[in-house]
Amino acid sequence: MMNFNEPDDEQTVTKPQFSNLSASKIADQFWCEMQLHLKLQLGMEPTEEMIKGSEIHRSLEEELGPVIEVVVTTAEDSIIAYILQLYSKLQLLITKGLTRELPVIGKINDIPVLGIIDQLEFEEFEQKKILVITDFKTRMSKSNPSFEQKRRNQVQMQVYWHLLHDLIENKYSIKMFKEYFEITKELKPSKELTDQLLDEHKLLLKKNKPLVLLDKAFQLFKSLPELSTELRAIYLYQKDQSVVCFDRTFYHDTSFEVDMDWAMDYWLGNRIPNECPQTWMCKFCQFTDNCSYFLKRFLAEKNEKKK
Repeated sequence: MMNFNEPDDEQTVTKPQFSNLSASKIADQFWCEMQLHLKLQLGMEPTEEMIKGSEIHRSLEEELGPVIEVVVTTAEDSIIAYILQLYSKLQLLITKGLTRELPVIGKINDIPVLGIIDQLEFEEFEQKKILVITDFKTRMSKSNPSFEQKRRNQVQMQVYWHLLHDLIENKYSIKMFKEYFEITKELKPSKELTDQLLDEHKLLLKKNKPLVLLDKAFQLFKSLPELSTELRAIYLYQKDQSVVCFDRTFYHDTSFEVDMDWAMDYWLGNRIPNECPQTWMCKFCQFTDNCSYFLKRFLAEKNEKKK
């Protein structure tokens, strides 16, 4: 039952509680920041569309090789699994010229940010090799995504570009990685972790200590060619994975900095979450019962009809 009590006119500015800031969370601010705010507070069950989207991403990843999901119970195993993913995905890029689900990490305005790039590949441009980022989005209908949906996804890809570029240029160093994950000693995988790994990953850990693999991964980042400023989004129809829309945008330093200054102010607790930019978007939101903006607008419309 919707609560029609008068919402508070003033919201208290509080710093959002989050464990890891991701590219997708930042992008969600450019869809509806209040929805993101309520999602962080109340949690959100995955929708059918989200589950199907994850399945399609998994199938795209499996096109390049076997994929396993490991269950980790310790912080140390979690870091080792992350390092394995990082190194193996980079090796795939070097050997095959294409990789999917590549983890990236860095900072935006001194705040640590994580991301997973859907696809990264080598292409030839003006007789030289470049790197191109592609993001896959899935849709339940064959209609083109709205401007707001495209905008959200363009921001997400720009965050990926920034993180990857800083890794390539060594602006985000292995020292910063160790500080973020609080690595102060050599890492040792548990038997529970190694028992779940693919044979190739078991062999990697047999021949290399985890921190050696980490060092190799950062060397691979530094060896990568120039990163193209072109960013591509491919929208797939969920039923048959046919292409609904192909969208291109470009990374631009100045506009990215402006966007991130605005976005990071929220995470630093410097302002309240913004209202949804388009009222039609509220029709697809799970949190209208708890949204002060929506309730205030609903009551205003209700009172207007009484006149």
